[in-house]
Amino acid sequence: MAADRGGLTPVSSGAAFISGPVLETFEREVSATPAQFERDLRTAWPAGVETVAPGHFRVQDGTTRLDLRVESRGVRRLGMFELPVIAVGYRFSGAGEPERARLLRMLDHAMLRGGG
Repeated sequence: MAADRGGLTPVSSGAAFISGPVLETFEREVSATPAQFERDLRTAWPAGVETVAPGHFRVQDGTTRLDLRVESRGVRRLGMFELPVIAVGYRFSGAGEPERARLLRMLDHAMLRGGG
């Protein structure tokens, strides 16, 4: 990912759940619009999601802070289906790997959407 986005490196593309250690910074591609992602994030974290700037959200859990940056990546076409795609940059601070993994598991589980 470009340096202007905080030097995040992609480690996951569309994965719903983590496997392996949770790094302090990483990126995921998500099939959603920015508005859908924000709505799902606020539903997943009813304790409060702070809007830092347009497309930049913050979740706090004790001393663990997670900053999320959302950027539209256009549309992915699969046959007749058109799916919006966003890149979501994750940046943790104030937490060790176990705390990062715990928060990410909670958010991933709460933000699951049906499909199939």
